[in-house]
Amino acid sequence: MRVLIVVARRYNGHELWTTLGTLQERGHEFEVISTQTRIMDEVTGQPNIIKRTLDDVSSIEDFEALMFVSGDMADTEAYWKDKRTLAYVEQAMEMDIPIAAICCSVPIIRHAAKGKKVSLFPLVRSKEILEREGAILQTVAMTVDGTLVTAEHQMATQMWAEAFCDVLDGKEPEVKLYDSGFEPRGNERKPIPELEHLKDVINRTGRTGTKDGVSSK
Repeated sequence: MRVLIVVARRYNGHELWTTLGTLQERGHEFEVISTQTRIMDEVTGQPNIIKRTLDDVSSIEDFEALMFVSGDMADTEAYWKDKRTLAYVEQAMEMDIPIAAICCSVPIIRHAAKGKKVSLFPLVRSKEILEREGAILQTVAMTVDGTLVTAEHQMATQMWAEAFCDVLDGKEPEVKLYDSGFEPRGNERKPIPELEHLKDVINRTGRTGTKDGVSSK
């Protein structure tokens, strides 16, 4: 199958190269596009040249699957409201083709996530956007719901890409993760003596006076 891969201009190298290697190994063709033809690894700054940008691809009708790879937060988050990326998702839904997103790119596919389980990098704003669209948020690193494949972070890239290839090949994904139900509960924070003293001073005097060695207003 031919896959369109939308990446952040400053891309996550682990996510991108692991994904491309997996697709190639599994016999799938792909094209990588971004906002510019010159993209670079967000960590090393290593540049790469691609053939086309989002402006050059107005329709995804020549592709049979759609993937989003994250990277620099500002670059990736810009895609959340980019009319071109959102149009790709809408077209993919109309064409009923597989969609995948990883880490901070998951909010881009929110319209396709209504009523479906998704894994995501747990930013508060990401959660709010996805919940507002009716997505069912998961606490596992990777989730497959029908033909929608999502992952929480870069360390899940390999199994995310493999699971997506399974979907493309019409196979049942081999990796299945289950929520343990564990909810971390830390101990209550111990009071900091200096901070408690400052609070006491303010409560007693109504001001941050100098008597107790605290700066005045």
